[in-house]
Amino acid sequence: MASNNNEQDLLNEQVSFVQHFLPGLDAGEYQLDVSQQVLDADGNPVSGEAYSNSYKFGVTADRFVLSNPENVVSSVFPADNASGELSNVLPHVVFSQKTFPWVRYPTNEEPYSPPPPGTDTDADVPTWLWVMILDEDDVAAYPSLVTTPVTSKIGNLFPEAAYSGSTLEDNYSYFNDATNTNGLEPGQTTEDQIQTIDVPLDLIWQIAPTIADLEQMAHGRVVSLVNQPASPSENDPGEPLGSFSIVFGNRLPATQKKTNAYLVSLEELQDFLPDEEGGGAPSGNTFDGSKLLRLAVLKSWSFFSTGQPATFVHQLEGLNDGNTAANSNIRLEYSGSNTVVAGALNMGYVPLNEVLRTENGQTVSWYRGPLVPYEITDEFVSLPIASPDAATIFDPTTGMLDVSYAAAWTIGRMIALQDVAFSTALYNYKKSLQQQVNTSVEDQMLEETFGAALNLNPPHKRLLVGRDGKAPRGSRSLLKRTIIALNQEEQ
Repeated sequence: MASNNNEQDLLNEQVSFVQHFLPGLDAGEYQLDVSQQVLDADGNPVSGEAYSNSYKFGVTADRFVLSNPENVVSSVFPADNASGELSNVLPHVVFSQKTFPWVRYPTNEEPYSPPPPGTDTDADVPTWLWVMILDEDDVAAYPSLVTTPVTSKIGNLFPEAAYSGSTLEDNYSYFNDATNTNGLEPGQTTEDQIQTIDVPLDLIWQIAPTIADLEQMAHGRVVSLVNQPASPSENDPGEPLGSFSIVFGNRLPATQKKTNAYLVSLEELQDFLPDEEGGGAPSGNTFDGSKLLRLAVLKSWSFFSTGQPATFVHQLEGLNDGNTAANSNIRLEYSGSNTVVAGALNMGYVPLNEVLRTENGQTVSWYRGPLVPYEITDEFVSLPIASPDAATIFDPTTGMLDVSYAAAWTIGRMIALQDVAFSTALYNYKKSLQQQVNTSVEDQMLEETFGAALNLNPPHKRLLVGRDGKAPRGSRSLLKRTIIALNQEEQ
């Protein structure tokens, strides 16, 4: 943990953007070939044949379903069932498993040359994930579109020629030309349950990103986790920095409509994606645009864009149906005749029970929040404030205490102490101040006890100073100076 603001600059920054977090090995199957040749002193082979062996292994990663979503996805935006002015935001998914957007590729071949081990690449690497956005306008344009993901199995991603009983019929999917199920990776079976959605290919050609788009639709972020809420599954709670990756959608939500968002896989679907920025069927394709493309849905959620301003001010004005002249503050209703109480409630005050520090002491005090519908010109408290009692105000009109400032002071102290850098500096300051007080008291006691004797003994007095006439370097208290002086006298 940094002890000051200069040791780790990243801890003081809000976010650092990273081009990508590439995995050491992409998901898939690998073969390791090992050979050994024994040579004599002259460098000639001892035997004619080299010893060799081959090892096969697989690097597993979620493909068509998230086996443990909590360990992969940190959050989505907008949140599920959210509503507000969301028509100007691109929905996105935040991944706590930072390499996940790059463990696979949407291209038919690996899109870049892997760098040597331990190094990175400056190449723009496309993500295999896409945040697809659909709404009721898409359903109106394509009546065959069903926006609710269907519970299915991996076998239904294959054509019937490869998997008997497949529901894909003559539509398209990831294993479009497969004649068997050899395309599955270790640990996958045709019976594994997944979520799928069938989207008309004509619609895909209008809204899907190009490979060049996918190169820009995912990135990484390194953020400070100090005093930030984070799930233990996302990052080590003891770590000051957290690394995340983010995948964005490429379509803005429509206003006054329910929007459905889907995190789908585009693994090796390059042939189905547009190759022009404006969309359209890819050049040279032979696919039937009226058919459906079946996509695996890794996560889905929905939200509603109101198309109306959703700032705090607009929400407050909405409480009064847009009447800005009305009293917009949240307050308790009061039907009594006491004008003082009515005025206090209209100003946002509420009476709250308060337990006093005195034995069995209880009372009722006024409290209000920090936001008030009027200007405050008088200073009711004097700074600095040593305790919340110094910020408590007595109201002579009601005979009650106003604890609003005292509560604010207490909240501020709690927030400040939550800041590790601040609380550590405060602790060090108090510790050094206590040491100074202890040293001062110690010096005073020693001066009173031994000062006269030292002053009456010129040799000892001379030994209390160095050759330059000052106290010896490193000695600050009278006790230390006395010990140094006695040691010098013995030598």
